[in-house]
Amino acid sequence: MKRDRGFTLLELLVVICVVALLFGVALDRLLRVQELGERAAMEQNVAAINSALVLKFAAYVIGGHPEKIAGELNQNPVHLLARPPQNYLGELYAPDSKSLPRAAWYFDRQSGDLIYLPERARYLSASGVRPDELHFRVALTEGRNEPGEPRELPQPFIAASPPFTWQIE
Repeated sequence: MKRDRGFTLLELLVVICVVALLFGVALDRLLRVQELGERAAMEQNVAAINSALVLKFAAYVIGGHPEKIAGELNQNPVHLLARPPQNYLGELYAPDSKSLPRAAWYFDRQSGDLIYLPERARYLSASGVRPDELHFRVALTEGRNEPGEPRELPQPFIAASPPFTWQIE
């Protein structure tokens, strides 16, 4: 009668390699999904600020003072929101961004930029490098005033400075 001896060392190594490979693939997917979530939350805040800027602009136009929108340049656009994002740190004066928590927003009073500190930046790039922080600033579109055409007023929007890409396949 022959006794079963269990796994051989080679079989055990094959099983360990397969489990490690599956764990690596699952971890990569998890990190990708987490970064997708962070990007979506950041883009949602930018979209909310853009909507608030459009509403402020509309209020100025309806009130007969569209030129006042230029006063929003270099101002903190978070004040236009009904409530700031939960991860908003406030207005800071030239802080050391290395000491601040990640996945958070703050307004730098010295530069006039709204800054986002990404926690996960694996797929984030600006000018070919991975940025430690993303800078946003209120800007105005170019208004057109061509003869025979309706006058187009400059409109505010929030722009990344410098532009970045957060490309997650």
